Amino acid sequence: MSSQPKKAKEATIALLRTASVVKRSFEALMHLHGITLQQFNVLRILRGAGETLPTMEVAARMIEPEPGITRLIGRLEKKQLIERGRCKQDSRRMLCAITPKGLDVLSRLDEPLVALEAQLLGSMPDADLDTLIALLERARCQVDVDPAAVGDNPAPASP
Repeated sequence: MSSQPKKAKEATIALLRTASVVKRSFEALMHLHGITLQQFNVLRILRGAGETLPTMEVAARMIEPEPGITRLIGRLEKKQLIERGRCKQDSRRMLCAITPKGLDVLSRLDEPLVALEAQLLGSMPDADLDTLIALLERARCQVDVDPAAVGDNPAPASP
């Protein structure tokens, strides 16, 4: 009998435990700066875009899907970290932009983020990090399926 199911289970548990440790570390850092990890994600997206983005585009770029994107954007607007406005060409679309206050929050996070990332994975050589990135991408590609269909179809063969 193949050890594949046992190894897959072991790897899945290791991945979930690692993701939990990493996420908690990032959440603790964001808490020190008065924002949530999801709020940081929105600010990061808007700073990186360098322009206004429609709300749904922000949602599409999120690391974790956020069903309550409108509420999340509203909380950031209330904190004056972003601004919202209607699109002139299509009044149904809301556009979001990061404010100077939002940029300030991110700039204060830049160095602590580098330090946290170094603490979490900085001891790994570049080759190991490249391998880790590639393996995680492969794993994500494997799970981009309907969870209800799992078990109905065999898993795709490894390349």
